[in-house]
Amino acid sequence: MQYHIATYGCQMNEYDSLLIAKMMESQGCTATDDPAQADFLIFNTCSVREKAEETAIARISKMKCYKEANPNVRIVVVGCMAKNLGESLMKKRRIIDFVIGPDQYNKIPEILFSRPVIPTKGNRKYRVLTDFDSEENYLGQSAKLLSPFSTHVTIQRGCNKHCSYCIVPYVRGPEKYRETADVLREIKEAADKGVSEITLLGQTVNAYKSGNDTFATLLNKVSEISGIQRIRFVSPHPKYYTPDLIEVLLGNAKVATSAHIPLQSGSDAMLKKMRRQHTVDEFLRIVEKLRGANPLYGLSTDIISGFVGETEADFEKTLEMVREIQFDSAFMFIYSPREGTESAKEQEILSAEQKWERQARLVELQNEITLQRNQLMLGRNEEILVERPSSKNPEEWVGKTNNFKKVVFKPVGEIHPGDYLVCNIDDIRGWTLRGTPIAQ
Repeated sequence: MQYHIATYGCQMNEYDSLLIAKMMESQGCTATDDPAQADFLIFNTCSVREKAEETAIARISKMKCYKEANPNVRIVVVGCMAKNLGESLMKKRRIIDFVIGPDQYNKIPEILFSRPVIPTKGNRKYRVLTDFDSEENYLGQSAKLLSPFSTHVTIQRGCNKHCSYCIVPYVRGPEKYRETADVLREIKEAADKGVSEITLLGQTVNAYKSGNDTFATLLNKVSEISGIQRIRFVSPHPKYYTPDLIEVLLGNAKVATSAHIPLQSGSDAMLKKMRRQHTVDEFLRIVEKLRGANPLYGLSTDIISGFVGETEADFEKTLEMVREIQFDSAFMFIYSPREGTESAKEQEILSAEQKWERQARLVELQNEITLQRNQLMLGRNEEILVERPSSKNPEEWVGKTNNFKKVVFKPVGEIHPGDYLVCNIDDIRGWTLRGTPIAQ
């Protein structure tokens, strides 16, 4: 039997898809990229924005032809949209057989294999399993590797922050943390298979705590695992950049010199309204410590344009923050209310045109800064983790620097994904750095 998984949304969903893939393969299934060949069609969905749900539902709708060709095909919707919409998904798309929330993935083998429920015309059976489980951390389990040399490991699930615009706490539940020993076990398994780069995942990943371990101590313990050369993490919250953590970030050579730290707004009034639990000044102090020690420390962020109640003065403060911090890159979003969140209850003061105009100004500014930050890399010798041949030119390869910048280069001699090599950064084309390998 074969399964096909389509994943939408964040790296947390990517990890969960790999966790489900491991479960499917433990039952003798094999993966297929062709949904027409699949016995199980699994859709791991996102609810952060309404557009994400619409995209997933549209894709699921296109599976009707496979269901008609083979009524035994089972369609499974998992992830945040499964929790958010629950049984109503069945009414939206009657071809769906199972709706399973993020805390119920351990039920998948039982549902699909031990007691298979095969829908038939006129006798349609299904299950909806979306309840939260405060104890479920998938203890003892491991996800399928993302690649032979780099993979993700979830260390935290859920979120306690309840930012006023965010649906995540309602679909992922409250924060819970994996035991340190279980995290280290999964990473060691990956390292034993040749993985050298680990990305630790959590909604507020640096809030991690387990027994006497904090995120800072966990980073040090991961760095001690033989074979691990680079450690990344997503997504930290400004509130948890403790002195101990910053000391590890700057002092442990295996922790990558980059971070994605969501800012959302440069206005304290908006940050308070968003319930972000940090101020502009607190965010700037983090940047000063990281960039003060390493001016090329890679920083990316999330920013919302046109949040409910945002004035022109508020938005100008965001532009000022972007100019001052000089992010290497940013994910920039136009605010749209999510039903069920606090901010969705408020009356908006901006038109769609005003939101788009602010977004355009923000994007233009960030594009200029991204180019300037890339130019700072010219002439430097940087260690690259080789990822793959270039899709545009198979004679060239693509890799990433420690501070998370993509570099295209033409290799000298034999090379493989997962290799580390030093490149001299000697050109920029568009947004991409180009380099020449240095013989070692």
